[in-house]
Amino acid sequence: MTRQPRIGLALSGGGFRATAFGLGAMRALHDRDLLRHVRVVSGISGGSLLTAMWAYGPEQFADFDHTVTKILRQGLQRELLKRTVSLSHAARTIRSAASWRSIATGRSFSRTESLVQAVMHRDFGQRLMNEVTHPNLDAIISATDLATANAVRFGSRVSSSSPYGRITDAVPVADAVAASAAFPALLPALVRNYTFEAFDTGIRTVQRLSMTDGGVYDNLGITPLLPGRSSKHTAHVYDLDYVIAVDSGRGRETAKPAQYLMNRLKQTLTISHGRVQDSGRSLLNVAAGNGLDGFVHVYLGMRDHLVRPLADLVPRDVARRCPTDFAAMSDAMFDAVTIRGEQLTRLVIARHAPNLR
Repeated sequence: MTRQPRIGLALSGGGFRATAFGLGAMRALHDRDLLRHVRVVSGISGGSLLTAMWAYGPEQFADFDHTVTKILRQGLQRELLKRTVSLSHAARTIRSAASWRSIATGRSFSRTESLVQAVMHRDFGQRLMNEVTHPNLDAIISATDLATANAVRFGSRVSSSSPYGRITDAVPVADAVAASAAFPALLPALVRNYTFEAFDTGIRTVQRLSMTDGGVYDNLGITPLLPGRSSKHTAHVYDLDYVIAVDSGRGRETAKPAQYLMNRLKQTLTISHGRVQDSGRSLLNVAAGNGLDGFVHVYLGMRDHLVRPLADLVPRDVARRCPTDFAAMSDAMFDAVTIRGEQLTRLVIARHAPNLR
């Protein structure tokens, strides 16, 4: 390339597995001096936590690395439990759940609010979405609105949701991360009222959003980075040369057909989620011939024989065992997931984007 590349970095969902795998990938990008070329970082769920810690955290990479390592090794589950079961919070939860008013308006306190407070307890979580640490960097953290089934994009430049327009309120980073990471099976939706300004008319309205995991809409986080998007329909349009997608998906596996209801539902949802994931990944190939110079897809679930020879490659079956919750990670699991992320990033760039520098 005759000029510096403009890179979009997508950090997928997947709980702490995604955070750790993304950290490994970012270590490799830092070593190749590519992070300074990232113009937009887009995070989903576990990737939103990593996005927030980088975009709104320390300026130096070593300090950022230390911050992420600490939170992964300590975990968040115990902290969330303590915050949720504290006397004041428990009382509020009981009153909220028992109130007839909550049927219409939603619970005023939940475990997801505990996650908001846990993130707010960290320096990066106390910032507003427009207070990015690094110059010339846009950050996007995405959630899903249950009412409209649309994405809610919290951004450093602009926050928006296509049915309503731009959000005019200041949005704390902690709220954006908690909304994006509210995995439906574990955390209730995060409810917030926002003032929106319509894209076409400029008319302002107040809308109540009930937000769940951004991965329900787009678990890879690549959608706002793709070329060909129209500013008539979205506030997130970026002119990029490359997209680097860090995908913490486990990869395909064969399972014994389930016989009972709950297991059948689980297998059905897993199949549907996998198909949606595959459709998202295919968009990268389409985009490479329609506006992008190229893309890099770093996939945790890539089969090992496809990335040989690497004598010390961390096996896929070791890294994919990492759970997607927010429990503290063991030294062995942390090393396995981060090192595999670093190894695959180096290899994929060397093979498929050797001129990216």
